[in-house]
Amino acid sequence: MAGPRGVWGPLLGSLVREKFFMGGLIIILAVALMGLLAPYAAPSKNFLATVGPPNQPPSLKYPLGTTGFGQDVLSQLLFGTRNTLFVATVAALIATLIGLALGIIGGFLGGAVDAVFNFLTNTFLVIPTFTMLLLVAAIVKHPSLQLEAIIIGAFGWPWGARSYRSFALSMRSRDYVTVARLNGMSGLNIALTEVLPQMLPYIAIMLVMTLNGSLMADVGLDAIGLGPGNTITLGLMLNYAWGWGALVYNWWWWWLPPVIVIILVATSLTAVAMGMDRVFNPRLRGT
Repeated sequence: MAGPRGVWGPLLGSLVREKFFMGGLIIILAVALMGLLAPYAAPSKNFLATVGPPNQPPSLKYPLGTTGFGQDVLSQLLFGTRNTLFVATVAALIATLIGLALGIIGGFLGGAVDAVFNFLTNTFLVIPTFTMLLLVAAIVKHPSLQLEAIIIGAFGWPWGARSYRSFALSMRSRDYVTVARLNGMSGLNIALTEVLPQMLPYIAIMLVMTLNGSLMADVGLDAIGLGPGNTITLGLMLNYAWGWGALVYNWWWWWLPPVIVIILVATSLTAVAMGMDRVFNPRLRGT
């Protein structure tokens, strides 16, 4: 069997040459950098402070205009991007870890462990996810960014767990797994040291897709006013803009910038996942 370097070298080279992957990755990195530099690049460090007259269109003084409260839209966009990406990333990591634990361990070990984990996964699958997010967010009432990420991640793992379980079940009958069993390795050890490394490309694709779903869940909750109340996010920018009549009065500079960023990130994540799938999936290589 080829070593890790021999396997990953050609794959990484193929990723670099994959236009969907590189195009999406460049845009995501650019948006992420914009968010990371928010404390240094934002014209107003206090994104909720009134800095000028309300509802000013874009100008040299206010590059993206001001809100109905006289707040700088560019500052809100930078900090909102930072906070939204933070919530989406943490939520995706939580959902992925839960899905991996339940899917791989349960699917590979089988028996009672798999039965319990599969029952739990199926139970969460039949629950309307966004409805549960709405219910929990409404009960908590304006959670912090960290708590919002935990809430989204806690309900975002079932589809991933089902996919990881299917992969683990297909690996149980492989020759190298049989050899590992004959050498005395435990089922859990085989799952973590032999099966998990084989799944890394698939996990990477699922993580990107989960990140996209977490992003939209965060935007949706914040846009209807169930997100954090003491900070700014892209969804909360939309909530404020719609609530104060930006669409009615054609104050497009208030709501259009966050919409553009959301569409850019969501589209780019989809492109990254497509590019990874084209490289990692043997059936799609060369298409």
